[in-house]
Amino acid sequence: MDRIYTTTYRLKKLRNLIESGIFAVPELQREFVWNARKACELLDSIYRNYPIGTVLVWKTIRRNEGELRKQLHILPHFNPANRHIYFLIDGQQRLSVLWHLLRGQAVSITNALHQELRFGSIYFNPYANDGEVAFVYRTRLAGELSAQLVSVVDILSSGWRRRVRGHRIRATRRIEELRRHLLNYEVFFIFCETNELSQVRETFVRINSLGMRIGAADRAFARASKFDMRGRVREAQSQLKNGFEQVSRENILQTAALALGARDLGERAINSMVSRILRESDFRARFDRSWPVLREALGKAADFLVHDLGVPNFDFLPYEPMLGTVALFFFHNRNVRPSTAAKRRLQSWFWSTAVGSRYTGRGFRPNVLADANFVKGLSAGSRAQIKGRVVVPLYTLTRTEYGRPGPISNAFFCLLRRQKPRYLEDGSEIPLGEISSRSNRSDKHHIFPRGLLSRQGIGPERYNSILNICFLVARENQSIGQSAPRHYFNEVPRSNRARRLALRSHLIPDEDGEGIWDRSVKRGFKTFLNDRAKRIAKEFEREAGMRLFERT
Repeated sequence: MDRIYTTTYRLKKLRNLIESGIFAVPELQREFVWNARKACELLDSIYRNYPIGTVLVWKTIRRNEGELRKQLHILPHFNPANRHIYFLIDGQQRLSVLWHLLRGQAVSITNALHQELRFGSIYFNPYANDGEVAFVYRTRLAGELSAQLVSVVDILSSGWRRRVRGHRIRATRRIEELRRHLLNYEVFFIFCETNELSQVRETFVRINSLGMRIGAADRAFARASKFDMRGRVREAQSQLKNGFEQVSRENILQTAALALGARDLGERAINSMVSRILRESDFRARFDRSWPVLREALGKAADFLVHDLGVPNFDFLPYEPMLGTVALFFFHNRNVRPSTAAKRRLQSWFWSTAVGSRYTGRGFRPNVLADANFVKGLSAGSRAQIKGRVVVPLYTLTRTEYGRPGPISNAFFCLLRRQKPRYLEDGSEIPLGEISSRSNRSDKHHIFPRGLLSRQGIGPERYNSILNICFLVARENQSIGQSAPRHYFNEVPRSNRARRLALRSHLIPDEDGEGIWDRSVKRGFKTFLNDRAKRIAKEFEREAGMRLFERT
């Protein structure tokens, strides 16, 4: 390194420097990935006068302008009139957030993970007590909040006094103090002055800023910046639908490595692939030929998971590497849909992998590698067998909680969707769009209500079991309240065909003597869990075409 020196900039000075186009984002840097939570945490650290980490800058001559990234960042573009280039090696995320807030404009951007960040929706609460959260993100304000919260963008705008008026004297004083503190806060910079890119790449790979260690994909992008590996992966992500664009870059690179014959996983496989691309012209040519096929295979795999296996979106995928496994089948099958026999074997693989938790713990590496060989053989027409298949105890279903994403929980919701669940009141199908969110609990109904079971001394690990959950949209869920199932199910005439269809579509045992009709809540719930476990296990096995559960 020719020279290293340090300095500090106040934020109001830094705003002018950024707007002048003095800083540039190099190709080896990752995209903007911060979300609203990280932005609020950054502001809170500044507000409390905590250090926010060092910004590392590579100062170099104009002949390294080829390392400039021309897209996939949200800072102002580099001004070509500048004599030197100041590449942001570390600190792009923090400076991007601060610059957009300091501009005083309520702009909205989408990060590389396809999450929207509205800078005008980051608010300061001047009425918060010591120790309370001072910065929050709200896309909608109503009631008391609308009178309390003040947009940080408004506080930092040129017409801030007009925008923030109407608050109490003490709150107004805190707003003024926040504005003054933000503008005068000093950010620490380290400048590395060199014209050798290799030295900067080594520095980039070694740094560990704000506790966020650089991942395998970013290391690969740094090494293969000339090859535009980042752009290729980004393009592959952007063409996916149903939330599958959120698949990690590491997963895409790992799938590419397996497609090209890797016998390992993770960073070692990715590093080996990148090294060969940079070192061997024949391998690079092979990669260039294979990449368009793999990119299409990823899209075909996502569509197959949604339309053929019942995965509504990425959030419900039991394991992220499953996308790569299915993509490998399409890659080796020249992106032709599977035959009827191959489709059946892929269904068996999907359900047995999810229910048997095959990609968990020690099973992850051997089973992912074995499945890569399995789908390759399947595409060639062989009768390849799934290795490492596990038969699980029936009580595993009872112990799986619906609110915790995991392979069995996600597979359960996929299974329910495949039943085409119906409204209890008239037997018509529930629109699948209303039950497509993994995080939205309002469309997931406790068959035996929580409050009812809690009064019987039954804890959340039991009443939150997936066996006590079905899909009901809000209009039915809200009307049920804390009633026992024998009461609210009986509101629909027992001979009503619609009710029978609805209960069976939710895999709820409804024959005489079943637990839902028992007058004893505790006894009925126990019977219900046992009977529903058997029914759901039977349906899992019907979908898989094989035995998945022990019955003892």
